[in-house]
Amino acid sequence: MPTVTIVDLARELGLSKTTVSDALVGSGRVSEATRQRVMTAAQSMGYVSNRAARSLRRRSTGAFGLYIPSEVRGLSFYMHFAFGAADAAAAVGRDLTLHTRTSEHFQVDGAVVIDALDEDPVVERMLSASIPIVFAGRSGPLPTEPQGTIEIDHAAVVDFVLGQLESTGTRRPGYIGLESFHGPRWAADSARSFEQWCLRERFEPLVFSLPADPSEAELFAVLERLVGGCEVDAIVFGPQGLAARAVPMLHALGKAPDADSENGFRVASLAGDPVSELGSSQIFAVDLAPRSFGREAMELLVELSTSLPAAPLHRYHSANLSRTSPSSVQ
Repeated sequence: MPTVTIVDLARELGLSKTTVSDALVGSGRVSEATRQRVMTAAQSMGYVSNRAARSLRRRSTGAFGLYIPSEVRGLSFYMHFAFGAADAAAAVGRDLTLHTRTSEHFQVDGAVVIDALDEDPVVERMLSASIPIVFAGRSGPLPTEPQGTIEIDHAAVVDFVLGQLESTGTRRPGYIGLESFHGPRWAADSARSFEQWCLRERFEPLVFSLPADPSEAELFAVLERLVGGCEVDAIVFGPQGLAARAVPMLHALGKAPDADSENGFRVASLAGDPVSELGSSQIFAVDLAPRSFGREAMELLVELSTSLPAAPLHRYHSANLSRTSPSSVQ
């Protein structure tokens, strides 16, 4: 009898592969009614995957793995995430192995993958190794096993920041995000949430994107367009660290940022850098608590690898939706 796949379920239900995958894994924004419909169809059609069950029978290696795509590895957010994952692995007596693009063999008892990119060959090889995997951050179409996901509600973060800016007098914010083509899903989610907020407020969204590590000239050119031609009174930055780099440039453009002044030009960071942005009087920065995020992701992996769950495991990591000082970052 042929094996029933996600493609078969999607075709039968008239849904996309992504929706079916999200429903089976328990991630994304799938309604409970749709999830139940997919689960019922999966059971009736005989959809079965025993990858996690096989992994539970594997001999323990005493180590967990962590994979951070090279495209985003330079951001300090991911370094703090790794520290948190290491803390949680050590708490259960496990080592932590960092995997790279060249990794071919995964002699670990499970792995955490953060912000997986679509069709990433490392993730494909991990899945072939039949180890439990927790996906941190919202990813593309996920396999139905291993069944672990944990994500940040970036739409809530964007709405919080824009609400705070609006309450202090901002009327025309602009947005500078990360190029989302083949990039992490949070980049597209944050930009989309900004656009939706602007449309609700009845004005055209001003959204610009930059590579993960833009040159000074690239950043200055976008800032010049926003504060010159577009005449914004605030700029929201998606990628960590960009707001701090932009502050001296904005001074040069005659827009000195001041997060506390009633009439000042405002700068906000959706992912505050602990050194240069959190606690700054010139930047309204959100602490996404990446170290806690890494710790929670690894704790979910421990739960997943200890016993085969009856249902998909999904968690939300809560960001600190307030301005914080650098000393409070954990």
